[in-house]
Amino acid sequence: MNEEEGTLLYWACSVDAVTLEVQRLIELLISSHKESLDEEQPVIYENDREQQLAELGQWLRKQIEQTVQQEPIPDRFSLDGELNTEKIPFLLQCETPDAHRIRSKELNKLLESYFGEEIILIPVGAQEWVFLGDEQIVTGEAEEDTTEARKDLLNAFCQGLYELVASEWAGVFHLSASLPCTPAKQLSPVTALLQESVHLGRAFHVAQHIHLPWDLQLERLVDSIPVQQRLRFIQETGKGTVLFSDSETLATLETFFNLDCNVSETAKRLFIHRNTLVYRLDKIKQEIGYDVRNFESAVLVRLLLLMYKVTKKL
Repeated sequence: MNEEEGTLLYWACSVDAVTLEVQRLIELLISSHKESLDEEQPVIYENDREQQLAELGQWLRKQIEQTVQQEPIPDRFSLDGELNTEKIPFLLQCETPDAHRIRSKELNKLLESYFGEEIILIPVGAQEWVFLGDEQIVTGEAEEDTTEARKDLLNAFCQGLYELVASEWAGVFHLSASLPCTPAKQLSPVTALLQESVHLGRAFHVAQHIHLPWDLQLERLVDSIPVQQRLRFIQETGKGTVLFSDSETLATLETFFNLDCNVSETAKRLFIHRNTLVYRLDKIKQEIGYDVRNFESAVLVRLLLLMYKVTKKL
């Protein structure tokens, strides 16, 4: 198309002359051009609430980018006072194929079917949302009124929620959540915390997709250590860190640490005999000089393993 003259140019060729590779290239060019045209179209919102949520997401994104995360939400985004009551915030990040990108309306419908009530869904990125659910729906059934009991229930709730989303769409999904907060005052810093938790979870635990802030405190500390300091620590304490590249050793250590260094429970979780696990731990001791059944050695190896995970990618 010649925009100035208003003429349309086209060409044709024999079907036999078009190879499969050329056909795919043409389809890709058409798809890319269509996406660029779609992006140029103005966004049309179905109602004032949808527009308000979209603008709130833009405000949140700017707050986080500018690290100005303590400001309360402006009154124009109050949603008739809905953000003034305690809610449980969740963050969902999606890596979906272009042909299967998730739309907010579809996601909202799915989430409301899981929560059993209306939720507040805030788009903060192309395939990233913060959504707020009623505290009673998630943690109201806790047998004990303790923080740990609420964390356990929230973890179980996230497991079910993740499985639902993953079964509905193709792609990779990452989910994080926090304990109840008052969104009007705390949504900006809490969103930043959830984004950081997903970042840490993806860096340190690549096989996991649910990343809760209280499970990543040590990872947050390691991530804050300058690269040169990490390399120095690995060089000074990590003799034989090549051992960590062995998947069996890695699985043994991570399971051992996750189960509070309990030999019997670790053997059960790994479906191996207790003596087999003892043999593996002895082998690790011979290779790197640390017996992880000893508290101080376990701390050192845990730190060493975390630093190795993120530093080996540099």
